[in-house]
Amino acid sequence: MKPTLLLCIAGLGLSTGFAQPVLHSFDRVQLTDIYYSEGANVADFNNDGVIDAVYGPFWFAGPDFKTKHLIYKAFPQPREAYANHFFAWPFDFDGDGWVDVLTAGFPGTPAYVYRNPGKEERPDGWMKHQVFDWVSNESPHFINLVGDDKPELVCTRDGFFGYVEINKLEKWAFHTISERIAPDRFGHGLGVGDINGDGRMDVIMQNGWFEQPADLKQPLWTLHKVSFAPRGGAEMYAYDVDGDGDNDVITSLAAHEYGLSWFEQTPKGFTEHLIMGERPGQSHYNIAFSELHSVALADMDGDGLKDIVTGKTYWSHHEKSPGWNDGAVVYWFKLVRSPKGVDWVPMKADGETGIGRQLVVKDVNGDGLPDIVVGGMKGGNVLLHRTKTVTDAEYAAAIPARHDTVEPPTPRETAQPPLVVAGAIEGEAITPRVTKGTTSKQNMGAFRADRWSGNAQLFWRGGDIGDTLEFDVPFLNVGDYELEISLTTAPDYPIVQVLLDSQPLGNPIDLFDASKVAKTKLPPFKVGALVSGVHRIGLRIDGVNPKAKPSKFVGLDYVKLVKK
Repeated sequence: MKPTLLLCIAGLGLSTGFAQPVLHSFDRVQLTDIYYSEGANVADFNNDGVIDAVYGPFWFAGPDFKTKHLIYKAFPQPREAYANHFFAWPFDFDGDGWVDVLTAGFPGTPAYVYRNPGKEERPDGWMKHQVFDWVSNESPHFINLVGDDKPELVCTRDGFFGYVEINKLEKWAFHTISERIAPDRFGHGLGVGDINGDGRMDVIMQNGWFEQPADLKQPLWTLHKVSFAPRGGAEMYAYDVDGDGDNDVITSLAAHEYGLSWFEQTPKGFTEHLIMGERPGQSHYNIAFSELHSVALADMDGDGLKDIVTGKTYWSHHEKSPGWNDGAVVYWFKLVRSPKGVDWVPMKADGETGIGRQLVVKDVNGDGLPDIVVGGMKGGNVLLHRTKTVTDAEYAAAIPARHDTVEPPTPRETAQPPLVVAGAIEGEAITPRVTKGTTSKQNMGAFRADRWSGNAQLFWRGGDIGDTLEFDVPFLNVGDYELEISLTTAPDYPIVQVLLDSQPLGNPIDLFDASKVAKTKLPPFKVGALVSGVHRIGLRIDGVNPKAKPSKFVGLDYVKLVKK
């Protein structure tokens, strides 16, 4: 076990002398340093009364987590790309008394239940059952949403917000609650909580909340629009932060950028209170770190108030995100109410593990203290919570210094209407053929170095040198043409050749950009005379810049045929 160097405080303010103050710290227990998954969780998998941990393809037997057991066969995930395993939720799905594991992977891929074999260890892993075909949003919740006797999987599917009703190991049904307003795959920011105090759980998202109706047969839930986090953060929560009797909203502001806020519910709407911004000076405690891609809410110090637990999703978009090298930290923000108002005091739990897309807070070892469980690029880790009574002087020395004067929050960008290139064939609207890999629509709003037509692109992953992506363009107008094409450049994009009817157009294009994600500025390709009929436009991966990361991702913004 590796103890963290910075101790944390149980209370805030001066000691009264009636009880000795308590400091909090965390011992780091590493399950593995290998990157298998973006999330981790805990449960008793072998029914011995001791909590175990699950990270990627293994569960690790508690209480020391040194012995691992296979759930499914897998290879270490590529740190220069992204994992195919994001989330793990333990639950006894078949009712046999043994805890199984529900998993969700890269957004837009299926959910699986791995059935716990019980006392009979299986050397080839647990039986795998596909229960749902498409889990999207990068902050799904496995929680009791509708008030029945079992949890639901709250997520998006194919652009719709909704929830999945579990049905043991059979096919699960998706219930839509919205119009098609969600990103197809890569949405950020999602939560569950009772916003209006009617006793029913609502669904919260970056731009508002869906009110759960009394009659679940109602096809759509009422959307109340609120600009909580337009860029999309992580898990969102409804909680009475200020103790005035109604629930407020807690959210990170951008999963791959900066910001953490709580939104006070008032009779006139919601008012934002920034907890941590993009610069240290915007915090009362001179702190800032980016990529709060997972957020938990838990009473960390036993004072009856729920605190925020989050951290840095280290290396989540590699070197593309602002503050990517801020440090692999985990923090909890202690909620303090006083006559002066609400304060959130940042307490560092760890500086080496960071977090992934899922973090869990639970008493792992039964000592009454909530521990923190994280996965991600730094592997799987359990942070065991410790307390120590100290003198008043030690207590006062460990309290983070608070500054009453802070810099004003950075104004949010004025929303711009989406860029739309007239007459273009949008990449995200294409259904292509690829010789290897998969394609999906990718929302490009998080990348501020450029603007993409339709605010999205066609994203091709899993291709290799020599592989092609092609799509058909029906063509009726005979004449001489030029082809405009807009592609994406990034640190992990390859060299590609543009093709028309399988023939090269111009020279290969190097899509490597060491510093940012942006768009190409290519002159039109001369096509010449086109006859009526179906023509094929394509891209072929021809190589990789020696300085580029080896992922070979390709992004197509749009193509446009222009008559000369």
